[in-house]
Amino acid sequence: MSISHAYVAVTNDLNQDQRMHRICITLQDLGYDVTLVGRRKKNSEPLYNQVFGQHRLSMIFQSGVLFYVEYQIRLFYYLLFSSSPKLMYSVDLDTALPVKIAAWLRRSLSIHDAHELFTEVPELIASPIKRRIWSLVGEMTMKGYDHRFTVNESLAHILAETYGCEFIPVRNLPMTKERSTKKLIYARPYIWYQGVLNEGRGLEEVIFAMSSLPDLDLRIAGEGDRSLALRLLADNSVAHERIHFQGWMNPNDMHDWASNAWIGINLLDDSAGNYYHSLANRTFDYIQAELPALHMDFPEYRVVVEKYGIGELLSELSDKLIVKTIIDLQQDSVRYDYMKRSCITAKGSLAWEKECEKIIEVLNLV
Repeated sequence: MSISHAYVAVTNDLNQDQRMHRICITLQDLGYDVTLVGRRKKNSEPLYNQVFGQHRLSMIFQSGVLFYVEYQIRLFYYLLFSSSPKLMYSVDLDTALPVKIAAWLRRSLSIHDAHELFTEVPELIASPIKRRIWSLVGEMTMKGYDHRFTVNESLAHILAETYGCEFIPVRNLPMTKERSTKKLIYARPYIWYQGVLNEGRGLEEVIFAMSSLPDLDLRIAGEGDRSLALRLLADNSVAHERIHFQGWMNPNDMHDWASNAWIGINLLDDSAGNYYHSLANRTFDYIQAELPALHMDFPEYRVVVEKYGIGELLSELSDKLIVKTIIDLQQDSVRYDYMKRSCITAKGSLAWEKECEKIIEVLNLV
């Protein structure tokens, strides 16, 4: 009996990509021999143990145009000479071209997974030429994929209109988890953030807000382009002793910390359509940790918060509104307890075990 190989391509270093971990497990359960392909960074930690295969491509260039050019070439040749591929799976536009060409040459089933409006990320908004190049990549490749997924209904509609082909929404829902009962050592109740430290995540505003929230700490898990700038901002804050950067963390450790937090934050600015139409993983990770959170009043977050009552919506991203909302919740224990109970109620409905049925249905039709 021949083995059905599936190759899933991303541009990160694999350890922190929980969505793709879940998708790879689903593909593995369907009988594929899965390899998740990413890149090796200079500071990459050893790969976490997974039930599927993992491969990091070594890179000469770590960022910028030369990184993307090099990665396209290395990924293409890796896939071109891969072992008996039945499925090739691309994640976002920065893997779309090499995966599509390799899948065509190897006569493999092809799937594209759009995690965001790639051409609307802040880095490309400021660079029209780069933005146009990635737009052309999408125009050349999207209709050629056999199936296309994305992370929510809003993006499915926008991408379908942009490329003239169907995108199936598969939300970033985590596996069902019990709230961690592990007791951690900390001085005060704390505000919790987990995720990449990039521009527009509301972290600067939260750091500013900490000066007016003397009975709370802020704990930030993750790294990114803004790591150094955020640390410098925190060092200059009068609340610097209550702001803690915890770096990259194992997902299980993040769940422990989220389960012990008082409030989570999931804040974004609306300067880019990519953020305005997002539905971040942490939205649902917080729910599984039974942690109420502050979310932006953007379309997808509004749907979840209004339906399930798992947090508060902020009409604008400002440190003053963050402070007011948190203080109001501190003074309204009834509302806070309601949101916490709502997280418990919502956990079963907002879980990967149900959401992955959309992927299973598509692949069972092949």
